[in-house]
Amino acid sequence: MHLILIGLRGSGKSTAGRATADLVSRPFIDLDDRTQAVCGTDAKTCFEERGEIAWREAESSALRRAIDEPHPSIIALGGGTPTAPNAEAMLQEARRKGLGRIVWLKDTPANLASRIVDDQRRPALSGLEPTEEMQLMLERRGPIFSGLADAEIDIDNRPLSAVVAELVSFTP
Repeated sequence: MHLILIGLRGSGKSTAGRATADLVSRPFIDLDDRTQAVCGTDAKTCFEERGEIAWREAESSALRRAIDEPHPSIIALGGGTPTAPNAEAMLQEARRKGLGRIVWLKDTPANLASRIVDDQRRPALSGLEPTEEMQLMLERRGPIFSGLADAEIDIDNRPLSAVVAELVSFTP
């Protein structure tokens, strides 16, 4: 069974996912990397040249492949992956079939914004300031994340080691 990490960008899914995978000796899948391979370009370039929908479609394809991996893995989704076409249904199905356990890494919009403010690799999703954008994304995506999550971890000012220890406890 996969451990699937969801949350807004900047929530540490990739960092905590890699550390957890190392600790439990499982493969780590960063869905942003897989999506980039499917799309043929990074998220920022894809958004600028082909639009968000092209990225989301590639993300959906990458998600299907990750869920279908035969070895139990730690999978860090992109912040918007659950909004990609059919992604929410794929994640619900994976959980229902016992293929994945989903954990939402949560933090405050201000903390998330402070982590992404200098990250030029990721496209802005609005014309808002980073904290306002994170608040908007939380309002839009929070209900989806809540509906998908088997568990939630509040990472607000917690050391990585504490977050990883909690993730290990959820690892099937």
